[in-house]
Amino acid sequence: MKHIAIFSLLAISCSLRAENQDTTVPDKTLDTFVIGRIGFYTGTGETTYRYAEVFETYGKWIPLDVYYIDFGGAKTYRETAVGGGRTLYDSKQFTMIQEVYVSQATGPAAHGALYVQTWSYIVYHPNKLLSAEAVYLLYIPVNSAGRVQHVIERAKVEHDFGHFKLGGGYAAYQFGDGDWQNKPMITTTLKAGKLGSFEFWLQKMPTHGAQVQVRYAKFFKGHK
Repeated sequence: MKHIAIFSLLAISCSLRAENQDTTVPDKTLDTFVIGRIGFYTGTGETTYRYAEVFETYGKWIPLDVYYIDFGGAKTYRETAVGGGRTLYDSKQFTMIQEVYVSQATGPAAHGALYVQTWSYIVYHPNKLLSAEAVYLLYIPVNSAGRVQHVIERAKVEHDFGHFKLGGGYAAYQFGDGDWQNKPMITTTLKAGKLGSFEFWLQKMPTHGAQVQVRYAKFFKGHK
């Protein structure tokens, strides 16, 4: 567990550094974000996963974040998690956000595993047209039913064409001491204004050909 301790110390160090550098007073409103995702195999149409998330932000803080996900059908494996976090650094070109969750796994394939889960997000905008972002999750088991898991949820680069974006990237997963499962993808994001944004992935899977993911995100501005 040495790497976990190192990761935790780095996260705390970054947080303290961000606190010391934060000299501006943010425009604080309680804003809400809604996210929905679904994936399915291109050949059979079988659902690979379903995901729903609601989180709120207040200035640089994320006081509440709740999500649900299931794989292989809701009867096989499910996760429900609650957490929160903070924007550690934010500028015109670079943003870093850190969250921590408590995640409960249920279903026959879960064996009642309980996790503390870290979620790390970075995004880089070298200019107005290009963006690069990455999301990394670490599952830290709390009970004997769990296993350490590493998830590169996405690492992608996109070009903005105005009403839509095109890009490509990589995702990967490792369970315990098993081999990494690599899942490269190409992406298209449609910006639908007040309706939110719709993102489509075509992703190569390690053992079952390819899957399509449909990802939706909607922002609701709060009040002071």
